[in-house]
Amino acid sequence: MEHYLEGAMHQLETAAALCREGHPIQEEALDQLKMQAEFAVQFLADGSADDTSTKKEQLLQFLLGLANLHQYLSHHASLVGKPN
Repeated sequence: MEHYLEGAMHQLETAAALCREGHPIQEEALDQLKMQAEFAVQFLADGSADDTSTKKEQLLQFLLGLANLHQYLSHHASLVGKPN
């Protein structure tokens, strides 16, 4: 789970940094983030006794970050889907 969280957060941070710098985000990258978000939601919904609150907090931070990215992109649609 730690490896998944690190990878997902890295991809999210990379996408957000590209947006802040005015670079476009490929739709494939957004699709991958969406799939990671679906996994995060499923993990949170299935929660077991072994899940730590730290893991849950990190998953929620990822989901919030992704929501913020989507909000930003909704106001800057020109940054979605253009080739690099």
